[in-house]
Amino acid sequence: MAQPLDRARLLEAFEALGADLAEYGRFVEIAVYGGGALMLQFAWRRGTEDVDAVVRPGYDEAALAPSVARVAARMGLESDWLNDAVGIFTPLDEDETLFALSGTFPADGTPGLRTVVAKPTYLLAMKLHALQSLDRGDRDLNDARALAAHLGLRDVEALEQLYRAIYGEDPSPEARSRFSAVFAGTP
Repeated sequence: MAQPLDRARLLEAFEALGADLAEYGRFVEIAVYGGGALMLQFAWRRGTEDVDAVVRPGYDEAALAPSVARVAARMGLESDWLNDAVGIFTPLDEDETLFALSGTFPADGTPGLRTVVAKPTYLLAMKLHALQSLDRGDRDLNDARALAAHLGLRDVEALEQLYRAIYGEDPSPEARSRFSAVFAGTP
């Protein structure tokens, strides 16, 4: 099993991915979510097992896979270091205002990759959605706590409003029942 990605290794992987795509005459834009997006925006998130990302509309998803595989082989990463499993947590119609430009890779030369990251409000809603599944450990809860603190949210009602604003519906009873844990142990 490969080591988790830290911020420096993630940026190195994006540089390599962008260079590989450019070498083959490709340009792809991806949206980054989860731990990868948190690491790119906050110092408190130190690592991630993989990078949750989806190819943005208008870009060729099939062009990305061969480059991801080559970068994985070159850098000793898991074959699924960049994967789109996050799609189960994203609303069907994502508003562009939920994202911020993160980078273009490689930084020097012809770019092959542009990344956008989910903004903190969107990340928090996704972490709240993930709370419906207890088999994911404490990482989602800990991320939700840090994001709620960052956003100045202090009660379950504020979490419910944020969730509805992103997903356009009420949270599931399973997820909703765990929202209070986001504030457990905070003043």
